[in-house]
This record gives sequence, structure tokens and C-alpha cells, in this order.
Amino acid sequence: MKRFAKFSISVCLVVLAGTALADGYALRRVQPGDTIGTIAASYRIQADVLMAFNGLDDTLIHPGDVLRVPYIAATGGLVEAAPQPPKDFFIHVLQSGESLSHIASLYGISVNALVGANPDLSSLDRLPTGVELLIPPSEGLVVTLGQVDDLEGLMREYGVSPLALARANNIRTLADLQPGALLFLPGVEPTAALERLARVREEELRYIWPLHGRITSYFGRRNLGLGTSGFHRGIDVAAPTGSAVVAARSGTVVFSGWSSSGYGYLIRISHQGGAETWYGHHSRLLVEVGDYVQQGETIGLVGSTGISTGPHLHFELHESGGAIDPIAHLN
Repeated sequence: MKRFAKFSISVCLVVLAGTALADGYALRRVQPGDTIGTIAASYRIQADVLMAFNGLDDTLIHPGDVLRVPYIAATGGLVEAAPQPPKDFFIHVLQSGESLSHIASLYGISVNALVGANPDLSSLDRLPTGVELLIPPSEGLVVTLGQVDDLEGLMREYGVSPLALARANNIRTLADLQPGALLFLPGVEPTAALERLARVREEELRYIWPLHGRITSYFGRRNLGLGTSGFHRGIDVAAPTGSAVVAARSGTVVFSGWSSSGYGYLIRISHQGGAETWYGHHSRLLVEVGDYVQQGETIGLVGSTGISTGPHLHFELHESGGAIDPIAHLN
């Protein structure tokens, strides 16, 4: 996440081998009290190398000046301290095998609260190890303050009272605020972040398993006995009668009723891009034609209607006008 990506150059510095002909550089803003000599020494390069790299004729520099510091591995970007977390927040570094739901449970908060504290998350399910997550004290939304003058507009936009904002962020006067500061808006739902992450999740988990159980028949040609064979256009998943069947992907129900082709009670869902998923042999249908269903939403109950030898779900995936093997596409 970008607010934690700006590390001090002193951490990532690769020692220069005494030459200004480096492959890259980072930018260093001059602070009060800095000199060419102290900056060069802190990065273990010679003062004349630093001067030559920046085209300086003398050692006079001023606070606010930006110097290019040569080093081997370029990272780019202006080297500044990352903004401090809001009051009463913790930082959790994601470890191997951890998930957002695990972290939320660990700290006694909801996943929504975790998203609100980290609204620029790239994914709900596929975060790399080492990502730093803000852990909030309660539900709310973290925003970055542009200019101090934007504060009134933020409170008005999100419906947060000045008192609640001041208490949540330990603000005593406007002098406590700086552009780029992270502010916690208590009680605000991270609606935009949740909607974006839902879209990301659907792309990452394009199709989820509509039912968990034992696969009794796979996609492809199968022996039907007595010397006959047929082509099975989907997979069969055995489960007790009444087990919940969920939508493998969000979409619109285009068929929900009795099929005369052996599927029994059948549901067909159309998805963005023209794909369809088919769900057969239900004992009960819970959706109607025209309903828009979310990925993971219960649409029917396992049964043994139609041509069936026992309770199971027959699941098909259709793309480009024909049935394809769904196994490789399910997550």
C-alpha cells in the first residue's frame, strides 16, 4: 500500500563504489542542519561525488532543496517519512499463511473494519507476505488529508461531527494537522473500497465451487454400462438432500424451473461476457428468472430430480456457446 511504500533511503541504500556513474539514484530533501558533508557521509559516498552528481559548484544548500543521491539500485520517488497511523491504531505485518479474516479475528474486529482502515488494499484474498496493515480500534474509514482546508469538506461528505473527528484523531487545534496526514472517520462504512474489492475478488476467484462434496462424475466421455457410453457435459457433486447450492459467479438468472432434458429442476445463470453456469437436479429452487445473484449466494437446494440416481448437483460451465470442463476454472 502506497502510504507504507516510502522507506528511508538509508534503509535501502546500496553502498556506492566511489563513482558518480551509478545506475540509479534516489531523491533526498534537504532538512535544516544538513550539509553536503553530512548527507554524503550518511550515505557513505564522497562529498565531491554528491556535488558532481547534482552539478553543484559549491557546498551551499538550503532546507527544501532536493538532491539526487547516486546508488546502484534505483528506487525512484521522493524520500519522505510515511504518515503516522491515526490514534490507537496498530500495525500488523502480514505473515505467511495469514488471511484478512484471520487477522480480523485475532484483533476482535470485522473484515469491514480492516478494509476501512486499509481502503487501498489490492485484494481481499491474495495479499503478499510482508504487507503492513493498519489495525483500527473500531469500525470506520481512514482517509488521507489533502490540505488542512479540506477538513470541513471531509466532515460534511462523510457525515462526521467535529467532536467525533477530534476525539478519534486526538486533534486539539488545526496546528496538529498536516497535509498528507491519515485521519480516522469513526463509524463510516468503507463502501467504495468494499465494492472495488468485491470486483477484484470476482476476477481473482472467477468461479467458486457451487457445492462442496464428493465428485461422482467428471466432465467428458463416460461408460453408461451395457456397452453404451455418453458425453457428460459437467461434473456431479454428491451431497445430502437439502444442502445449499450457491452461485459460482455473480450474474442474472435466465432459467429457473423444470427441464425436460433430464436436469430436473434447473437453474441457469448468465454472466458478464456471455458465459453461463447450469445447476441441475435441485429439490427446491430459491431464485426466479430475472434475479441478479451475487457470487456465493444460495440459489437452490440439492435434490435428485430428473434423470438422477441419488442426491447431487450437476454443474456445467458454458463459454463461447459450448460446455467446457469446469474443474480448472473453479476456486
